Amino acid sequence: MGVMVKAGALSLAGILVAGNALAASSNKCAKADEVTAIQVAAVQQELMVAALTCDQITNFNAFQTGYGPELRTSDATLHKMFKRIFGARQGEAEFHAFKTRMANDSSIRSIHDNQGYCHETAAVFASALAPAKPTLAAFVSGVTVQEESPVNSCDIRVASALPGLTGGSGASLSYILPKPKPMVDGVVAPAAARAQ
Repeated sequence: MGVMVKAGALSLAGILVAGNALAASSNKCAKADEVTAIQVAAVQQELMVAALTCDQITNFNAFQTGYGPELRTSDATLHKMFKRIFGARQGEAEFHAFKTRMANDSSIRSIHDNQGYCHETAAVFASALAPAKPTLAAFVSGVTVQEESPVNSCDIRVASALPGLTGGSGASLSYILPKPKPMVDGVVAPAAARAQ
């Protein structure tokens, strides 16, 4: 009988430890709304750099104004995520470091190929500021971002494209690349994007 009680207690302890480990690991990953907030921050930094290096200040101001409430909500979600994952003090530092790193990386991409960078961000601005403006979450889900996420996602997500988005030639694009690459996440970029 004593052996069974010990075995039962050990089993219960093992279940509790495993449950705590799963709970702890789920606290160290980004939930769906946080993944969207990461994407929003990346796109916003790309467009901020375009405002400064591509003379797109008017479009950037329109983007900031048009999506203002959604941008603020998204930024608050991102800020809370960093504090949840890293703790209050380190989370604050990680939040600011992440946004700075995104802006610096965007700036470097702009320096290496300003003409291409400006062309691609002009297409992103056109989509964001279209008369039938999508929600911010729907918009950023169609923009491929070159930044590495600061944390893993808790969920598996499938990116969607911006419906009805067309390039200058009228040809439909399946997605927008802030910086054209022949291969992104295992998907070959459209020939129009590679040629620019």
